[in-house]
Amino acid sequence: MRYKGIWLITLLTMLLFFGYTSSLFGWGFSDRDRETVNLQTFLISDFGDEKDQTNNLVWKARFSRFAKPSNIMDPGSPVDPEACNSAYFAGKPLGIPEEMEQRQKWVLGVKAQYVRKGYNYVEIIPYHLARAGVDANGKPSNVGDVKETNVSLVGVVKSLDMWLWGGNYNYWLEFYLRDYKGFLHRVPAGDIKFVGWKNLRTTVPSYIPQAQNHVPFLKPLKLEMIKLWSHPEERVDQFYVYLDYLQVQTDVYLERFNGDDLANNRW
Repeated sequence: MRYKGIWLITLLTMLLFFGYTSSLFGWGFSDRDRETVNLQTFLISDFGDEKDQTNNLVWKARFSRFAKPSNIMDPGSPVDPEACNSAYFAGKPLGIPEEMEQRQKWVLGVKAQYVRKGYNYVEIIPYHLARAGVDANGKPSNVGDVKETNVSLVGVVKSLDMWLWGGNYNYWLEFYLRDYKGFLHRVPAGDIKFVGWKNLRTTVPSYIPQAQNHVPFLKPLKLEMIKLWSHPEERVDQFYVYLDYLQVQTDVYLERFNGDDLANNRW
């Protein structure tokens, strides 16, 4: 009986939690507008092209503990940049929106090596560049005066999708999203054991809060990092991957009201 009581309490708690969460979906405060949806697609990062250059945004890779060190006899030495690094390369997938295709020139490439098998990983992190980092040929650079940042998403995000070039390595992909309460959420996006470009899409779980019942209603998520994990049996002497064109599919509907121009004031 005691265990049945515990299960009943747990079940009621979950129902209340999901009921509260789902009540925040449909971003109207009136009954009529709670079911209204305005789904749109927004580009979040083009990995080195016009949008990122305009925002002085670059991406850099950070590697896990067993990444190959510059001095193999000293495991505590810095990571070997010839073995583990990230940089921009000319290239683009076939399949991005036609109106954007002509603007796409660059992709982000990441390579890695490790000294032992296991759950090795690469964290691909956004940085703010103090000033635009491009060379004479317009090639973007992630080297310079940079500061780690995050990328604010738009509206109530339903899904994310990104183009990824795989080399048939047995890794998987995750997005890390931070909500307005400060909690970090891991959103899996699937295995990347394939060859060439593929568009990977994942749904943002409804339990991740993106709004509240008080003005201002919307509380957008922030993308903290993209993470790639290796399966423990995968080879460690080489790994290559390329990323391009990260988008969100998001609900941007928000019910208007008399005085909504004051809703987003920052005191």
